[in-house]
Amino acid sequence: MNAYILGLGEYHPEQTVGNEAWPAEFALRARATGDRTLIDIPQALDEAGRISAEYLAREELDPFLGATRRRIAPASLTSFDAEIIAARAALADAELDGSQVDFVLSYAITPERISPSNASPVAHAIGAHDAVALGVDTACASAITQIQLAHGLIASGQARNVLLTQSHILNRAFARMHPASPGLGDCATAFVMGTRPRYRVLALHSRTHGEFFDSVTWTRGRRAEHDQWWKTGEDFYIGSCKPEGAKYLMQETVAYGARTVREVLSKAGLDVERVGTFVSVQPRGWIPFAIARCLGLPAEATVCSYDEYAHLGGCGPVVNLIRAREQQRFGTGGLVAVYAQGAGYTRGAILLDTA
Repeated sequence: MNAYILGLGEYHPEQTVGNEAWPAEFALRARATGDRTLIDIPQALDEAGRISAEYLAREELDPFLGATRRRIAPASLTSFDAEIIAARAALADAELDGSQVDFVLSYAITPERISPSNASPVAHAIGAHDAVALGVDTACASAITQIQLAHGLIASGQARNVLLTQSHILNRAFARMHPASPGLGDCATAFVMGTRPRYRVLALHSRTHGEFFDSVTWTRGRRAEHDQWWKTGEDFYIGSCKPEGAKYLMQETVAYGARTVREVLSKAGLDVERVGTFVSVQPRGWIPFAIARCLGLPAEATVCSYDEYAHLGGCGPVVNLIRAREQQRFGTGGLVAVYAQGAGYTRGAILLDTA
């Protein structure tokens, strides 16, 4: 049975914050600090490394990582409230009522509780009272893995309609003076999958590299034994227990992206020339374009919203998918390739036929 994306929705906070919000000493501190695990990208010696080096040279002296503005959520907004807003927008786009949803899958980088997941209040708020609600967490790759699970539920006949939500309300848990902070924006997204024809999921592919489990994670330090959440201690922050692993992942980001898209195309028995639009996570504004170049795709095939929103984590691919539709890229003949990667470390891609 085919599965389709029926509706897309998003929430962006009203407050836009420009680079002027950072104090003057931020630039000096950002360049001088020794904690640049999530910032510096070592250069690989392959084609992806050479392409990355071109872009890195352009922002070498930019402490704001190429970002100029980002949205910041109000302190009073919960992450599940943000997901509820996006969910209602996606349901409206799909012309469905919450009561028609059989499963709700949620990912939140800052959930309101360790457990249960945000899926429970989201399902309740939209009226999905007969649905199963659960969390799905592969970090920034969660939208892809949610699609895989929803596709399986639909194809096996266990669900008619599945709601998938993602939230990246991260700035409240990230120190403003951390060198990575300018590249982060707050957002929530959602989409609905079902059996009614609209945007068909043509192929799916993902892979988890468990050897990088501790490379990017919530941490109190650089050793995993310090990080048990049930113990008292200093505040958590996103960092690394294995900095060398984190550096390797940063180095291979572009190569992994191109490789994963090629793998999903191979599963579908298709050539890269069939791809008309490419959307991706956007940890830096140039990364989607660098991946597209490695694939041999023209720059104009890439949709990226980093200039407006900065890095949106697991919401980034969905926001860029919505931008692609707004730009009337759907139904133009080419397939839409969607790529995401997330801590843990999972990378995945899907192909959409939007004709």
